[in-house]
Amino acid sequence: MGPHKAQAIVAYRRQHGPFLRVEDLARVKGIGTATVERNRRRMTVGARVAPTAAPPRRAVPAPVPRR
Repeated sequence: MGPHKAQAIVAYRRQHGPFLRVEDLARVKGIGTATVERNRRRMTVGARVAPTAAPPRRAVPAPVPRR
């Protein structure tokens, strides 16, 4: 999908809320059922939760003293 269809998807989602099923994408102007079926394997729906904080950093082991 190109930038114009992506903008249409975002605008539709802002007005109507998140998509509940992949098939709901066909309601967006310019996207039909053929487009949805052709891209179904690459599409997902659902809310993504943005991380609230940076992921914890791995502890770096202390260097072993040399004799």
